Amino acid sequence: MSESMNLASKYAKRVDERFTRESQAMLALNNDYNFTGVRTVNVYSIPTVAMTDYSRSGSNRYGTPNDLTRNIQTLTVSQDRAFTFIIDRGDRVQSQMVMDAGKALARQLKEVWVPEFDAYVFRKLAAEATARGNYGTTAVTKDNAYGLFLDAMEALGNKNVPDKGRVAFCSYRFANLLKQDPAFMKYGDSSQEMLIKGVIGEVDGCKIVKVPSARLPSGCAFLLTHPMAATAPRQLEEYKTHSDPPGISGFLVEGRVVYDCFVLEEKADAIYYHGSQAVLRQLNVTVAQTGENQITVFLNPGTPEEGCNWCYKLGSAAETVTYNTAVSGFTDLTGSGAAITTSGQKYLTVAEVDSSDRARAVGVVKLS
Repeated sequence: MSESMNLASKYAKRVDERFTRESQAMLALNNDYNFTGVRTVNVYSIPTVAMTDYSRSGSNRYGTPNDLTRNIQTLTVSQDRAFTFIIDRGDRVQSQMVMDAGKALARQLKEVWVPEFDAYVFRKLAAEATARGNYGTTAVTKDNAYGLFLDAMEALGNKNVPDKGRVAFCSYRFANLLKQDPAFMKYGDSSQEMLIKGVIGEVDGCKIVKVPSARLPSGCAFLLTHPMAATAPRQLEEYKTHSDPPGISGFLVEGRVVYDCFVLEEKADAIYYHGSQAVLRQLNVTVAQTGENQITVFLNPGTPEEGCNWCYKLGSAAETVTYNTAVSGFTDLTGSGAAITTSGQKYLTVAEVDSSDRARAVGVVKLS
């Protein structure tokens, strides 16, 4: 009998389910690229040339010809995640069958997998906006909420991002402040509907979607984007329920998801982020134990951004790293596959820094 369950009392046949919601990040993504059967896709873009004055004499009257080259962005899927759990047949019978494997799997997807995917996508978008300088950190109040949103809309407009199709993902706090802003109440589209039904609706053709804070970067007020800016392949979504596998009287449930989110270089200006702090890119760091107090550190992709390098710090807790702030006490990491001594510490923090040691990305691993 499972020690984690109390089977002495009678179970109700209806399970007290937690609140869930479907993926909201899918509204921010496109499906323009096919990752079926491959791990990496190369995306090409063609640059332009500057205008010049026409010369009425000489051989190069239109200016000196430049060879147009192609820019290549390599997109490699990095997230390979899994889960598993067991429902003992005795526990299932003695709980009046409420521990159903199929329902437990659906619960796992709604409560764990979907929130993880959304949080990953929103962080990727916010970090890209930060890296491009398309972000703001002004404290939001009920008197400036609408103005800050319009500033973001203006920033996208000045980058030639189409007006139609934009989506703003905001925290419930920002939504509440927006509803209290007299300017929004006067000029926002569907403001009367908002008053009656309690919904945000649209502003200047931009959908506003309220998102639970747990799925947004810490301190996020809103994230404004256009679906053309990013694509998020979900290459593999495999879920299995095994009945009475060897050694188990009951059900073994397993799941695996392979996914990622990529911001397209030529469309990255279609993202604007506003929050209490800028957002660091997330480094994909894994470790392999190679001996007592010895680990090998792997990063995917295997090279840092141009002009940057990796460094690490061990400690009893994860190190706090802030965007564009110089790190202190870190040791250079020679590259992916480097071996380091942990000295019994519990956390490994890896930072990607520029030539002035200012942080651009961070990844944390809890060591066993």
